[in-house]
Amino acid sequence: MDVAYFVARRKAKGYSQAALAAGICTQSTLSKFETNYQIPSLSILRQLCTRLDLTLDDLDDQQRQSKAATQQLTQAEEALMVEDYPTVQKSLAHLTVEQLPTVALQMQYHYLNGLWLTLTNGNPTAALFSFTQILDQLDEAHTTQFTTLAYLGEGILYARQNELAQAEFFLTKVKQALSTALTTVVAPGLAQARLLTMMYYLAEDYYLRDDFTQSQHYVSLGLAWCRREHVTYFLPRLKFLRAQNLLALGAAPQQVVAELVDARAFARLNDNQALILQTTALINHYQAMLQPFKQTEGGKDGTYQSPFRTRS
Repeated sequence: MDVAYFVARRKAKGYSQAALAAGICTQSTLSKFETNYQIPSLSILRQLCTRLDLTLDDLDDQQRQSKAATQQLTQAEEALMVEDYPTVQKSLAHLTVEQLPTVALQMQYHYLNGLWLTLTNGNPTAALFSFTQILDQLDEAHTTQFTTLAYLGEGILYARQNELAQAEFFLTKVKQALSTALTTVVAPGLAQARLLTMMYYLAEDYYLRDDFTQSQHYVSLGLAWCRREHVTYFLPRLKFLRAQNLLALGAAPQQVVAELVDARAFARLNDNQALILQTTALINHYQAMLQPFKQTEGGKDGTYQSPFRTRS
C-alpha cells in the first residue's frame, strides 16, 4: 500500500491530520497509518480515501500506474482515430513499454506506436518492430483483437511501400477477422471503435487499388456501424471516402458535394482541421462546376460523365 501517496494527497488537499480524521477516526489512528504503516479498518480507510477523492485502488501503486497509463493510451487512440497526430505523439511520449504493468497495455502501446509511425511516414522498421512485438511476443497465440490490429498496421505499412502482395496477405487476415467479429458480441468502447478502424482502412485500401465498389461496401459498413453504435470517430473520413468513390465512379457533382458537406460537418464535430480544409476546397471546386452541369444536363444521350475522375 502506497502510504506516501496518501500523505501527499492529504497535504495537496490542504487537510491536517486532525481535519481529515474528524468524524471518521481519531487523529492517533491516522497518525499510526501515515507514520508506522498501521492500516486501519477497511471502513475507516475507505472513508478517509473518499474524503480525499481517492479509491482504495489509488493506494495500490501498480493499480494507479495502470489507471494512468490506460488514460494516456485511450487519449492517444482516440486522437489517432480523428487524425490528431500531435496528441498521439505527446501521449505516447509520456510512456515506455517497460513501465506498463499489463500485457494488454503493452499491446495497445505497440499497436498505437506502430500505426502512428505508419500513418505519419515515420520509421518503417520501428513500426514493423511494434507490430511484430504483438504478433511474436505478447500475443503469440493470436487470440486478442490486437493481433488483428497488428495485421492491419502491417497491411497499411506494406501498401504504403507499394509491396501490394504482402499488404494483401495481411489485409485478408483483417477481413476474415472483421467478418467473424461482426457476428459476435463486442464489448462497447474502444473494442467497437477498433472495428471501425478496420472498416475504414479496408475501404481506403480498396479505393487506392481502384476497386471502388468494394471500397463502397466497407464505407457503407462503417457508416452503418457508426449509426448503430452512436460513434463519430471515423464519420468524417468515411463520408469523404464515399465522395471520392462516387467521384471515381462518375457520379454527378451534386452527389459528391452532398457527401463532402456531410464530411465537413462531421470533421468540425471531431475538430479534424486538416479534413475541414480539404473538404472546403473540394466543395468550392465542385460547386463551381454545378452551373455548367445544369446547362449541359440532358445532352445528346441524356447521361452525365463526371469530369472529376482523378483522385484528390
